[in-house]
Amino acid sequence: MSFHLFRSSEATHIPGKKEQTVNQPYETLEPEYVYIPAVDGRGNPLNNALSVGVSVKKGTLLGTRAPDDFPIYSSVAGVIEDIRPVLTASGREQSCFVIKNSKVDEWEVKNPLPFDASNEEIIQAIKDSGVIGFGGAGFPTYRKFNSGKPVDYIIVNAIECEPFLTTDYIYGAEQCDSLFDALPYLLKLSGAKEVAFCTKKDKPALIEACKKGMEKHPDLPVKLYLSEDRYPMGYERNLVTLVTKRQYMNIPIEAGCIVDNIYTLISLGIFFKTGKVPTLRCITVAGEIPHPRNVLTPYGALASDLIGELPQDEENKLKYINGGPMNGNAIDTPSYATLLQTNGVIVMKKENRRAEPCWHCGNCCDSCPMDLQPVQIQMALKKNDLQRMKELHAERCCGCGLCSYICPSRIEVSQNVMKAKAIVLQALKEGK
Repeated sequence: MSFHLFRSSEATHIPGKKEQTVNQPYETLEPEYVYIPAVDGRGNPLNNALSVGVSVKKGTLLGTRAPDDFPIYSSVAGVIEDIRPVLTASGREQSCFVIKNSKVDEWEVKNPLPFDASNEEIIQAIKDSGVIGFGGAGFPTYRKFNSGKPVDYIIVNAIECEPFLTTDYIYGAEQCDSLFDALPYLLKLSGAKEVAFCTKKDKPALIEACKKGMEKHPDLPVKLYLSEDRYPMGYERNLVTLVTKRQYMNIPIEAGCIVDNIYTLISLGIFFKTGKVPTLRCITVAGEIPHPRNVLTPYGALASDLIGELPQDEENKLKYINGGPMNGNAIDTPSYATLLQTNGVIVMKKENRRAEPCWHCGNCCDSCPMDLQPVQIQMALKKNDLQRMKELHAERCCGCGLCSYICPSRIEVSQNVMKAKAIVLQALKEGK
């Protein structure tokens, strides 16, 4: 397998559009209600789920997800008033706990992790924290540290290369001490020889926060890696290449690396030290709105609560992007519940874009960080040719969106490649 880190600065540079919020400290918001999925990703009810009418605190266990009993916690103190279908940031309706927020700071706190904790206790604590991949994937973090495979590097992903998003930068710079609280446990557990803190050269506050942490903890093997402002530098393959010059087939552990978002590791540090599970999410709210900002809010708040009021004549002219505009999903209404991994709500004007026939210019192939042939994959998808999709390795698509962004014909290439990826992955799972 081959892929390129970057072949052309022109093919991989996109406008950052971060100026709306990059210099704004986060604000806090307490919504009247939060809506937290009462089902797993497949729509199956949580195990041992709480019932309507039960009072909860911040950090109360609402239920666990199969197959590994992964915990789901309440983000507020209050009362479960209902369990009903609610549109969520996933883009689909899910059965959700509807919790009325009492707006009091009442917690169910777990025991802090002792300094001499065993590896078994550390991995159990990571699972009990409910911490997931806050970069958007939502993958349970404990699984990364429980592979049983040798680890050389823990890579801190503080790149945040998606346009508009600034939460990792703002929140990460303020809470960086908690990242360093997590590292001793994670280094002991993994046996890693180095922690690679990766961010962009244009993030001065985050760079300074990391340097201060390194000065306070000279015993920790932390090294700062600075990258150029190119997209998708935050993709984990690019970070593994930047730090180690290694490549891998499927997941970073094959190259001796664990890659985690900075928000993820900060959340672990807070949990290890205080016993408090993550209930708050810092979210960038930006785009075509009067007051762009970074908001720290209990997860499960509605996107409309974060956005605030829009001019009436704009209501039907907008799209709401959960996440960033390159990787996120567009939703027609702001009345959707944010998830724990939601890092952005970007409001954009609708465009009536008419796709033209493919020019066969090759721009999508030149820009693909995975060295794929997006147009060929798209053609195979239209023919429903599974074998060809497999030959073209559609499953390796990272969903960065560059092929669509760069296409002069305005074809939604990325969307089609992602469909092909899903088909191939399902076929591989079924042994076809």
